[in-house]
Amino acid sequence: MKIHAKRNDDEVAVDMSPMIDLVFLLLIFFLVASAVIKIDKVPIEVPSAVYAKVPEDETGRFAITVNADDEMFIGPASDLVALEELTDRLRSEIEADPELRIVIRADKQVKYGANEKIMEACAEAGANDLIFAAFEE
Repeated sequence: MKIHAKRNDDEVAVDMSPMIDLVFLLLIFFLVASAVIKIDKVPIEVPSAVYAKVPEDETGRFAITVNADDEMFIGPASDLVALEELTDRLRSEIEADPELRIVIRADKQVKYGANEKIMEACAEAGANDLIFAAFEE
């Protein structure tokens, strides 16, 4: 006895509309949920050095910036501070994060004495991981 199976020659199609909708919803979710952090860096002219090296891990460093007019700015928001305030602000940052790492960005017109005072303030506050920003020659 011969059994005839019904063959359907119609192509099988997958409806892609729900997947496209899901992709767009995920895209919108991640765009809205992600925090946009804008870091306003103070414009300075970074010096260059023969032995300058790019640090292996640049992330998470607390920035101290000194412009050509010897104005000092700290943190990601670039708050203007006086040298007298620096030690206290650094102490509060170190209390929040004992492993605080600091990058000092000084304009190439800044004299060494200003950098020395910043290093002394860091030492008084208890910071021991400092680097200076410089371009490689």
